[in-house]
Amino acid sequence: MQDLNKLWKIFNEKFADTGLIKGAFSAPGRVNLIGEHTDYNEGFVLPMAIEKKIIMLGQLRNDRLVQVFDLGYKVEAKFSLDDLTPIKKDKWANYLMGVIDEIQKAGYILQGANIIFRSDIPQKAGLSSSAALEVVTALTMSELNSLKIEPVKMARLCQQAENNFVGVACGIMDQYISVLGKKGCALMIDCRSNKYELVPFTDKNYKIVICNSKVERGLVDSKYNQRRKECKQATEFFADHLERKISALRDVTINDLDRFGTKLPDPIFRRARHIITENNRVLTSMGALKNNDFAAFGQLMVESHQSLRDDYEVSCPELDLLVDLALNEEGILGARMTGAGFGGCTINLTKKAYLEHFIEVISEKYKKKAGIIPEIYVSSPTAGAKMIKEGNKNG
Repeated sequence: MQDLNKLWKIFNEKFADTGLIKGAFSAPGRVNLIGEHTDYNEGFVLPMAIEKKIIMLGQLRNDRLVQVFDLGYKVEAKFSLDDLTPIKKDKWANYLMGVIDEIQKAGYILQGANIIFRSDIPQKAGLSSSAALEVVTALTMSELNSLKIEPVKMARLCQQAENNFVGVACGIMDQYISVLGKKGCALMIDCRSNKYELVPFTDKNYKIVICNSKVERGLVDSKYNQRRKECKQATEFFADHLERKISALRDVTINDLDRFGTKLPDPIFRRARHIITENNRVLTSMGALKNNDFAAFGQLMVESHQSLRDDYEVSCPELDLLVDLALNEEGILGARMTGAGFGGCTINLTKKAYLEHFIEVISEKYKKKAGIIPEIYVSSPTAGAKMIKEGNKNG
């Protein structure tokens, strides 16, 4: 834990010791293995926590002030627990303030704190650095103040912070996996009930390789809102045509789509087909992982990408290129875009024996064809947010 010792040294140089409780905590980013755009249709998702994380060190203060220093960007923020309002300049601080605001609104009593943090989660890559920041803040403030906030409640407080304070209408997936992730497991989340199930992903012969296209997701907001509207239209259509309650596309089966889909205008039909088939793919992929059938899981990833590209139309040329390049390589069982789309990352299911060759070839070919050097990260499913117990707190 030499790295943690260095962080404590920085902390102790930055802040005077208050003599109160202190601690170190971490929360991971995430990648979604399968189940894209199903969350806001009350469907199923299958993310995993990745081996990229935020580490946060904190110590209580004797007053109501919170001082935060971001080691990556060398910026700091100060705010009072009694005056939490969103700021326009250093927007990153809104994620911390929002979490603290929600904790206090839930009736918990907090003291001020001195905090530093460092992240190695790539920014703007769709790997959920914002949720990791929310979760590590919640864990830090909870533990320093001896609150014992139950994990699911912590995840929901973080989601509420992003919805209410930051102003982003996100679902529960990112916060859930950052809090509830377990080493060697993906996490299937039912986005209607918020129930979840750990799904084993323990075979060391296979790795998840994340390829960052380095294309920033510029179209996401407008297209995302448009897709939500199209899904709502499809839901209303099926609610009119089926003799049972339909409150989201989650409630529509492939059989329903076959019976009535021809009456839907294009592209509404294709949007609905993606959501309905994607929900099926998530449930099928759970069975594949439980049976250690990585070939079947890889095929479902490929089908997911095709559906996102053709039916949901949220891919982009660079993501398609990365997927096509991957599927031409030996040892690759599956590849797909992940996240909201229009940029960001692809994920690849790779046999470990071919890992180094795959990374080398994809980097070279993507640079040649797209003119961009990709960033590539390898990860196995890792644990969610936790206290880091080792390290010398006194530098």
